[in-house]
This record gives sequence, C-alpha cells and structure tokens, in this order.
Amino acid sequence: MRRKAIGLFVVLLIITVSVCAAVGQTGVPPATADSGPAAIDPTSGKQLYSSYCALCHGPDGKGGGPFSPQLKVWPPDLTQLLKGNHGIFPEMRVAEVIDGELARPSHGSSEMPIWGPIFRSMAHGRKDSAQVRINSLVKYLASIQEK
Repeated sequence: MRRKAIGLFVVLLIITVSVCAAVGQTGVPPATADSGPAAIDPTSGKQLYSSYCALCHGPDGKGGGPFSPQLKVWPPDLTQLLKGNHGIFPEMRVAEVIDGELARPSHGSSEMPIWGPIFRSMAHGRKDSAQVRINSLVKYLASIQEK
C-alpha cells in the first residue's frame, strides 16, 4: 500500500514538474506552445479542463479519466456539484479547491494537484492571470452540471 502511494506521488510530481518546466522554457503551457490555429486558449475553461483535469476527472467530468484507477480515492463526478449543494453551484468553493491554497479536507485528497501556484507561474499579465484561468475553469464546470 505504501509503495503504491509513493508511486502515485512520484507520478503526480513528474506531471507537475513537467508542466512547470515546459512553462519555464516556453512561457506558455505545453498545450498552447503551438502558435497555429489549433492552439489552446489559456483562458478557455473547456480547453483548460481538457489539459489539466480530464486525466483524472475524465473528458465528461464524471471521474473516469485514464489516471483514475491509479488513485487511492476515485475522483468525484464534477457534473453533480449542483445537485450536491441543494441546486446552487458552489462557485467559491470550486475556485478554492482548484487554487488549492486553503488546503482544506474538502479538497478531496492530497492526490489532486494544487493548480493555483502552477497557474500563477504561467501568468503573463492581467488577461492571462491565474485567477482568470481558475474563473474560466469554474465557469466551465458550472456549464457541465446535470440538472
């Protein structure tokens, strides 16, 4: 059990370091390094979700991403946040979880990467700030809620 936890930690660390290294070298996240028409808009919630969240939470937000079986705790179904909060989307709580700076138990588990510092290291100005990225992700998650 301990070996699996250490292995998982190493994998998450490698992913985080790879993203940070790519940003440090190019100034943009790996998915946006292409300057062609298919380049990812770093403020598009859907594209950010696909780049940073879908690996664990799945392309549909239901928690079945390709990395999910490796986790100790299955990623939550992000399409049910509205239902789990009496019909009100918990916008501030979702932003805090993505940012990760408040390190609450509501974060789910320590297996989820803390995106705030990573997004802050990628910021190049007001239009590309970490908060813009987090807000874009929150809006996207609000848009995929099942009613």
